[in-house]
Parts: sequence; structure tokens; C-alpha cells
Amino acid sequence: MKKFYTYIVMFMMTTAMLTSCDREFWEDLEDRQEASTLSGTWTGYIDTYYYDRWGLTGNTYRTTMYFERDNAYSGWGYEVDYDLNSRYSDYYYCEFEWDIYKGSIRIRYADSWNDVYINDYQLSSNRFEGYMDDGTTKDIRFSLSYDSRFDWGYWTRSTTRAAASNATNITTDSTTDSTTDSTTDSTTDSIGNDARVKASGKFRPNL
Repeated sequence: MKKFYTYIVMFMMTTAMLTSCDREFWEDLEDRQEASTLSGTWTGYIDTYYYDRWGLTGNTYRTTMYFERDNAYSGWGYEVDYDLNSRYSDYYYCEFEWDIYKGSIRIRYADSWNDVYINDYQLSSNRFEGYMDDGTTKDIRFSLSYDSRFDWGYWTRSTTRAAASNATNITTDSTTDSTTDSTTDSTTDSIGNDARVKASGKFRPNL
């Protein structure tokens, strides 16, 4: 009887181990698939809502995000928020790093100390929508569509890819990098050395 009990315990432990390994296998496969689907350019809107002393308030931005994979689970990219009526005069451009772990998408922006997490979302080959958590009390909802025609040239032709992990030494530069196109010299701010952030018009920060 004792030997039979031992066999049962061993069988249950083996089953638990196989179940755990199986779960990890499928989670890993799902992360790979979602990272592959996420790669590319997405355009749409980001809505931000929060409460201030006057009550509920918020903003809506037109935004385009680009995701590039370095490996099966992570990579780098950049985002630009802009005014549809004056996208080259009123915009905010920022680079980031991203990764996926157990279905959670993490974005590390070059201009922020806080990581942004996307846990509640839907992703397909042509739609990406859900909610972002930036560690504040803001409600941030996004709704994006896959965009194969967006021209990044205006914002990226004079910049190099930055590692957001090096953004801990971000400093504010009151002058524009000499490599920046002359047409944007008067409206562009460069923040940081490796990490690049550019803004103009109503998106220009108060430096």
C-alpha cells in the first residue's frame, strides 16, 4: 500500500511538472506570435483622461507608432503624436524600447522614467487597441490600425536609433543637433545624447 501511495504521489508530481512546462510552452509561443504581429507601423488615436480640481478632463492625440523586432520577444521603435492639420509644425517624436512577457507589453520611452504597460488589449494583423498603464491615475486608451503607407522620413532622416535604456542620463539641450535638417532647426528640441526626443509647436515642452 505504501508503495502504491508513492507511485500516486510521483504520478501527480510528474503531471504537475508537465502541465507547468506545457503552459510555459504555449505562453512563450503566444509571446512570439504577438511580437511578430506587433512589428510594423500603427496609426490611430490615443485618448487620455484624468481628474483635476475641475473634474474629469482629457486630451485626444493623433499618433503613429513603429515597432521593430531585435529578437523573438522585444525590440525598439519610435512614436510621433501630431496635429492632423499641421503634422510637421505641431508634433512630439520619441524613441522607445519594448518587450513582451506572458502577454504583457512593456514600453520604455526615452523621455520618461516610468515604464508603460499594456495588459488589456486586442491585437490582430490590422487592429491594435486597448489601454496603457503609465503608473499614474490617468486612463489612457488607444485605437490603432496597421499603416503600411506612413512616411517616417521627416522625423527619422536626421536621427539615429537610440537605446532607451541609456536614457538615464537624459539632459536638456537648448540647441538643435547640427545634423538636424535645416527646415526644422527653429522648431525642434533635442533631449539627451543617445535618446532622441523632438518636439515643436504646441507639443514643444517648456524648457
